[in-house]
Amino acid sequence: MITDSQVEQVHKDMWAEAIEQYGKASSVPDNESQRISDHVRGMYVLQVWQQNGSVGSGLKFMRSYSLPEEIMLQLAEKYCGVESIDEAQAELVVEKRANKWGAFLSWAKTQVFEQFTTEQLCEKSGFSYQTTLKYLQTSPSFRKIQKGVWEVRDPKADREAEKN
Repeated sequence: MITDSQVEQVHKDMWAEAIEQYGKASSVPDNESQRISDHVRGMYVLQVWQQNGSVGSGLKFMRSYSLPEEIMLQLAEKYCGVESIDEAQAELVVEKRANKWGAFLSWAKTQVFEQFTTEQLCEKSGFSYQTTLKYLQTSPSFRKIQKGVWEVRDPKADREAEKN
């Protein structure tokens, strides 16, 4: 667990190192003082994450506080049990909404004529119940069988069948 005294000590040590390097506090460049500030703020953010039970990823929690990626990676390696910077960077890759829907549709194409509950499709899509339900209601790739049950369809095959 990160303690207040630990954060304060790191803050003092970082400033002492900067002063030693640049001669005096007023000579420390702005970018260096910002880096120190971001590092200390990141430690406080991780302290909150730990106090909340360390639920989920510490990196993702820090991201919600708009910390610089370099600082997040350093802190994750030191305090979150991330074994390498590469592992941490892979965790920081944001999956875009369009990519999630694309993966969901690709999966659906392999499940034509299979039936699924709304809950199963929510889990597979990775979106909330309401978002998934709205999508299912408007997508030609899904047909409602009964309340809460959907059948995966092939829109191209359906269009060709209508033409014939």
